[in-house]
Formats: sequence, structure tokens, C-alpha cells
Amino acid sequence: MKFRDILVVLDSPADADQRFAVALRLASAHGARLVGFSPLDLLETPRPALELVGYGEAMLTDRETEQPGLAAGESEAGFRAALAAAGVEGQWIGGDADPPTALLRLAHHADLVVFRQPDPESPKSGRMAELIEQVLLQAGRPLLLVPYAGRFDTVGQNVLIAWTETRESARAVHDAMPLLAGAKQVTALTIVDGRHAPVGAEPPAAELARHLERHGIHATAQRSVTEDIPDADALLSYTCDIGADLLVMGGYGHSPMRERVLGGVTRSLLRHMTVPVLMSH
Repeated sequence: MKFRDILVVLDSPADADQRFAVALRLASAHGARLVGFSPLDLLETPRPALELVGYGEAMLTDRETEQPGLAAGESEAGFRAALAAAGVEGQWIGGDADPPTALLRLAHHADLVVFRQPDPESPKSGRMAELIEQVLLQAGRPLLLVPYAGRFDTVGQNVLIAWTETRESARAVHDAMPLLAGAKQVTALTIVDGRHAPVGAEPPAAELARHLERHGIHATAQRSVTEDIPDADALLSYTCDIGADLLVMGGYGHSPMRERVLGGVTRSLLRHMTVPVLMSH
């Protein structure tokens, strides 16, 4: 099983973006078509250029009004050049159409949607977080979220699965199969509250490990017994301990007052992630 259509959401120039680098490597490895989606109202543009007038007085240059268009042009040029150099088939889609509607429509025809984790220093981080939440909960497709800081030369060689007996976890494992099939190490981990941990029982993910073995994927089942430690913190700590380069997990949500929103563990991981996360709902 391989990814055949990958969608990457770009809000900064492609040639300097780890999210795009990860998406391009995956597209090349899987022989996939890569679609770049870059809505104009989400583009992060450089600060407007200033010109000094008289004694230190500054004024905005004409580039201020051109910034979004220039950024879009630069992003598209970088995207197309990178695809040509890698020999990857693809398409660029930009403009100022309604991003959620356009993105959901594109996501429905993709095997994977790649986002960057919202940068808290960006003025548009709130908008991007909302868009990620909408796509995760409504598109029915897996998301690969790449941290805004750091370099990720490998993704999917050493995979940690955050396992619970839920629909979301099962969906995430299924969606991650193209990556799990090529992994050198796969660990299925369940966080267990120490106050309720059974003694001597096999890890909760043992049956999942056997299921993956039947698919030709060698996996080990582990448990991490914790007390008074948030699940998200325990997961991130374990990820670091084993040197995982990808975390696979279900994206949990609930529906208070008929509004679907992400749960606390999912939101915490999105804020503090240190490795790429494949998430499904």
C-alpha cells in the first residue's frame, strides 16, 4: 500500500519549509502526486519594507500592498521548481477562495494532508489552528502535522503508535499503514494509570502488534504506567526516549452544544509536538 495523492497546505515559501520538504520526500518515495494548496489570506509574508524620509521618518513602500501577491508568486515558483528537480508530478492551487470549503474538497481526494504546526509567534496561528481542526474532524482523511521548528530528515523509520481501544486509534493505524510498512521499528504504546494497571497482564496493544505482524510489520507492544502525569506529556516523553521520528495517534473530539471540537490531549499535543504526528479522527 502506498500514498498516491498527497496534499500539502502552504502558508510560507515552499523552498524554506520543512513541511514541504517532508511532503516532497514522501511523494517521491511513494510515487505520489503532490498538490500544493496556498490560500492567499493565510500566506505569511515578510514585514513591509521601509524607506527613510528626511530625518529618520519612515514610510511604507509600494511593496506593502503587493506583499500577498508577491508571496504567492514566490511560493508557487519554489513549489514548481522543487517538484521538477525531484521528478514529482504535482499541481499548485492558490487564490483567495474560501479556504475551509476549498481545502475540504481537495482533502476528500487525497490519501494524506500535510500541515505545519501553527507557529505561536505568527499572527495567523489561530486561523491555521482552526483550519487544522476543521479538516481533521470533517475531511475523513489523515493529517500529517510537522512541527514549525526543527529539521526532519526521516519520517516513519522509527514509529510510535499511541494506542487505545477506540475508533480513532484504529483509524489512525489503518491510515498510517503505508508508512508503517516501510518502518524499521514500530512500537505500540498504551499509557496506563498506575492506580488501575493490572499486574502481570500483557500490554493492551499486544493484539494490535499481532495484527501488524500479520501484515508483515514487526511491532512491539509496550505500556507506560504513570500517575498524575498528563497523557500528552507521557507520550511526548516516551517519543523522545525511544528516538521516534513519527507519532501515530487518533485525533479525539467531542461535541458540546453540537459543536465538534478537539479534546484536551489532542490540543496539548498540537501545541507541544516535537516530531511529526500522523493524526486521524
